Amino acid sequence: MSETRVAYYPGCASHGLSKDVDIATRKVADLLGIELVEVPDWNCCGGGFLDEYDEVGQVALSIRNLSKVESLRLNKMVTPCSVCLHSHRLAQHKYKEDSDVRKAVNKRLNRANVQYSGTVETEHIVWVLLRDVGVERLKQYVKRPLTGLKVGAYYGCQMLRPESVMGFEPAFNPRSLETLISITGATPVTFPQARACCGFPLMGSNPDVGLKLAYNVLSGATNAGADILVHPCNLCHLQLDTLQLKVVERFKLPQPLPAIYITQLLGLAFGFTPEELGIPKLAQEVLRKKGVM
Repeated sequence: MSETRVAYYPGCASHGLSKDVDIATRKVADLLGIELVEVPDWNCCGGGFLDEYDEVGQVALSIRNLSKVESLRLNKMVTPCSVCLHSHRLAQHKYKEDSDVRKAVNKRLNRANVQYSGTVETEHIVWVLLRDVGVERLKQYVKRPLTGLKVGAYYGCQMLRPESVMGFEPAFNPRSLETLISITGATPVTFPQARACCGFPLMGSNPDVGLKLAYNVLSGATNAGADILVHPCNLCHLQLDTLQLKVVERFKLPQPLPAIYITQLLGLAFGFTPEELGIPKLAQEVLRKKGVM
């Protein structure tokens, strides 16, 4: 029986190339008694792209999703994607604080018969795990401590900033991922590029620079001693996992650094198999070498 019931916004990538993020998040949530109610008829939030061309349109898209949550009579929407988190929270902020944006958005919403009252809070799954479940309770679910595994804690650029809008932890001194990594028994590894962009937003316009940013993250974590990288974002997952072999080939990295989602790491410690969590073979090889599976 679920102890917590929240609306769930998976994001576009979680239904596509990052579907393993969705799989692992649902499994971990179910184990912890968190019922994820997928937002009905949700749409893309437009985060990272649309807002540069049509700010009102981007805000309207996010507000429409939140109106769907209100129809469920829930007051919290959770997402595993940092970009989706950033998009929805920033949209709520603009809608509330900017009267011109609010007026223009309402015109579009009215044409679509969308009603929104502003009662829903958007949160990241990491925030729910730490704030609603709590560290001590999470520790009780660990069946397979990941002792000896060094895990790079990569936040990316969307989950933390602007701090006044995100609001969960200090933007330039975050600890949420290190805390979750420590719960699994693994050793968290911090590195200078932990809050830098992964390069995904540039892959459509300047892929060379996009891959270079990914290289900066992967090489930074490798140089700091990480065996594997953990992140909190669907789109970082595409950049640092799906495209990693391109980065390795382009920049002649001596070896890949597998990148997995935070709930995949937690799921391993909780006793799920790598196959159940959708963990790729590259990461499985490292985990096997380190003796944690």
